[in-house]
Amino acid sequence: MMKNLKLLALFITAIAFTSCSDDDDAPEIINEEEVITDVSLTFTNESNQETTYTFTDPQYRDENYVEPVILLNEGEVYQVETNFYNNSNPQDPELITAEVQEERDDHFITYSFSEVSVDLNRTDSEASTDSNGVQIGLFTEWITTATSNGEVIVRLIHQPESKDTSEGYGSFTGGETDVEVSFDIEIQ
Repeated sequence: MMKNLKLLALFITAIAFTSCSDDDDAPEIINEEEVITDVSLTFTNESNQETTYTFTDPQYRDENYVEPVILLNEGEVYQVETNFYNNSNPQDPELITAEVQEERDDHFITYSFSEVSVDLNRTDSEASTDSNGVQIGLFTEWITTATSNGEVIVRLIHQPESKDTSEGYGSFTGGETDVEVSFDIEIQ
């Protein structure tokens, strides 16, 4: 009888171990969210001078970080390139913009200005225009119209249901926000 109990206990233990090994069949995460630590806006003025302003997520800032303030001149036209980075591992920085461009049907950038006078036009090439002909907003033109101080909120949207560029700033429905950052702007 004791031998039968030992066999029964061994059998139950074996069943328990084999039923736990089903974890190998767990579904694999297909589209893991990207980490975006930095958003940069690079301005090129009419004299072909470049200035880059970078917002860094607070958890990745070092002691030398200074909040960016975009300084622009009234009545000028600026070509602006927007880039996204994952610098969570300083030894292996990653340009997320390349993935955004590659997956342009699934991404859209909006620009929302507050208390500052800027007209915005999208200037994306075919490489950053989705399959429906919508410019996703990696490349824009900013025209400053009056001296003012305010801010711009830049949002990268993932899988929006609809994208609208009838106004250059962009609007959308559905989707999720991959990143949203705010830059202060001074137009002199």
